[in-house]
Amino acid sequence: MNKRFKHDPYVRSIFKDPVRTAELLRLVARKNSNLAKFLATVNLDSMQEISEAYSRTVEYGETDLAFTVKIASDEPCQAELLVGIIEEHKSYPESGIIGQLVRDWYNIMVRNQKNIPTIAIVLYNGKQPWSIGNATMFPNYPEYYHKIGLPFILELVNVGTVFEDYEIPQISPKIALALIAMKYVFSGENLMRHMHAAMAGLASLPREEAEDFLSQTFIYLKQWFNGDAKEQFRMDFLKCSQVYGYKSIAEVEEEEFAEKILNDHKAFARDMLADGDSIEKVVRITKLSEETVRELQAEIAKEFRPVTG
Repeated sequence: MNKRFKHDPYVRSIFKDPVRTAELLRLVARKNSNLAKFLATVNLDSMQEISEAYSRTVEYGETDLAFTVKIASDEPCQAELLVGIIEEHKSYPESGIIGQLVRDWYNIMVRNQKNIPTIAIVLYNGKQPWSIGNATMFPNYPEYYHKIGLPFILELVNVGTVFEDYEIPQISPKIALALIAMKYVFSGENLMRHMHAAMAGLASLPREEAEDFLSQTFIYLKQWFNGDAKEQFRMDFLKCSQVYGYKSIAEVEEEEFAEKILNDHKAFARDMLADGDSIEKVVRITKLSEETVRELQAEIAKEFRPVTG
């Protein structure tokens, strides 16, 4: 099944929290000796997000996430040294990844972080095998130019190899559910097999927090919700809802649909008001409340208020 999933917003929502990215790095380092060596040099508790990193501007680059972390040292001058972490997500092998990361490294780290040493981590959950371990800055040039190294250390992390399914109860609830969702996003059968156990771990979280995260996860996966697969997901989620008090899939879908209808009605109402129709007529046709229509009218008036002075 050729489905398109909105991976990046989901990945950012989970790993923009430095605590969760730190946990992910510790999980990966169990099997990745290079990352294990990196973690031995830094204090992960000092990790901070570079909040401006995800921005479609030349000033900050286009990467998913970026962080700084302090060197771990008993020497005061060493402990103040920072290392940069660029975290980029990919769901398919991308030939232009090196160029993108170099641009992001320059715009985020060199221009805004005083050229600190940087680790670029590509978090990959695609269906095809992908290896970028021998990547060079100029792969299309003669071999002589391959000596020009990358300006950062590059690590490719395949989500499918980070953990074994039986380890899910040992991982924090949000990371566990996110990793299962990302690992099996292209395989509905495996996703259904493992989701229930991952969802159950959210019972340890406050209800509102768990409910919000479940909604994000199921919105990310909702393209699987059709036919028999949809019913199976609906039933699994409903079981967890009954036990833990979360929203059901149907409720999430209904809320999304209702919000879309409301926004459509508001857009139509704005057009009517802009054409000079009365508030009473707009209320009668759109079925919006008079208060909502008056708020829309005030917004329009504010937008078109002439600038004086």
